Amino acid sequence: MGTSIELKIGGVSLSYAKNNMGIDFGFLFQEGDESTRKMDGIDYEYYEDHPELHADLLNHEAVFVRPLARMLPRLRLLNFTIETARAEYEAIVAEATETRSYVAPSGANPPFLSFDEYCDLVCRYPLASLAADYLERDEEAKGRLKTDKDFDRVPWVDNSDMFWSEVSYFGAKLAILSAESMLNVFALNSDNLVVDVVWEFGPLVHAGWESRESFQPGVRRKQKVLIATEGASDVRIIKRALDILRPDIADFFNFVDVDERHHFWGTGNLVKFAEGLLRIDVHNKVLFVFDNDAEGVEAYRKLEALSLPPNMRSMVLPSLEELRNFSARGPEGVSVADINGRAAAIECYLDLNLPAYPPARVLWSNYKTDIDAWQGALEFKESYQRHFYDQSPEALRMGQYDATKLVKLLDVLTAEAALVSPSV
Repeated sequence: MGTSIELKIGGVSLSYAKNNMGIDFGFLFQEGDESTRKMDGIDYEYYEDHPELHADLLNHEAVFVRPLARMLPRLRLLNFTIETARAEYEAIVAEATETRSYVAPSGANPPFLSFDEYCDLVCRYPLASLAADYLERDEEAKGRLKTDKDFDRVPWVDNSDMFWSEVSYFGAKLAILSAESMLNVFALNSDNLVVDVVWEFGPLVHAGWESRESFQPGVRRKQKVLIATEGASDVRIIKRALDILRPDIADFFNFVDVDERHHFWGTGNLVKFAEGLLRIDVHNKVLFVFDNDAEGVEAYRKLEALSLPPNMRSMVLPSLEELRNFSARGPEGVSVADINGRAAAIECYLDLNLPAYPPARVLWSNYKTDIDAWQGALEFKESYQRHFYDQSPEALRMGQYDATKLVKLLDVLTAEAALVSPSV
């Protein structure tokens, strides 16, 4: 006998272990995702007659649960995408094709589904539509799926003949990829986005196979990315934007503490900080973020010349269309200029429409010969910062504050963070 633990979505088992944790899926969840769910095989009437055991019952029912839609950003930040699922599926098909060539004559079986055909089959039946009623393991247990001949074209795996209901047959035949890849495939059907992903750890803890402390939600240390910036305002703005606008992945990021002072103020010091990390062979995942101005571009090029290891990466704040026609003041007066790569510090990505101030404008200051560009700075930038900090989370989420450029910045930052590889 023993006690099993499973990661499931809509009743489909994605990962199974017995008498031990198996794969630690805590990173898929966050604080607040813990819940309780009724389990099969529990005499609930007994617990009703013994209310003093209520806490024991809750421990038995403990699960982490999160809708698929809110899990996808976490998967993508860890570089689990539909393309990695494609590579995984094609490797399985290649192995199955080679095995088949030894046991069956050529052309004796239908060709395996291509990855696109496989995804079409998986998404043909929304998870919520699959019947879970227990039936004997025969053709009737397949339900309406028994007439779909595409199931015969899926590579066979060890659990392909273990089913007792329509939903278990669906999972046994189709859930042949890793849990992370299967979640990406299921997400191709929009009906599945509202379905809960559930990690049922309570029975394992209740039976004494694992301690409750072993099951913690949140990103693991080696999965976190340290964001290193050239100024304290960059840290505060990015951190607050992530917390409010990207709460489903905010726990993936660490920041250098700047409550009292910034430890490597300016582009030159940030480059020196990176050089120091390289010398001591730091294994943490680090993303260096430079302003989209002349000094930032110059420093970014110096850092790129250092040949950063896979666990370190650098970026410049993204060039945006909104910054291509920007008011700028220089020796020859005020004109319209493209400030991308020349004057777009992080404050330029905030809402620049302040009623008590004139239209936003940058001031040209000095010429950077190494990159053949003028350096500029946004006028009244502290006012735009204060306006951002004064906004309520609801104002940022609901559009009362124009966070369009900030959202684009976060999209680029998280895409870059996904490319930072953990140190081996």
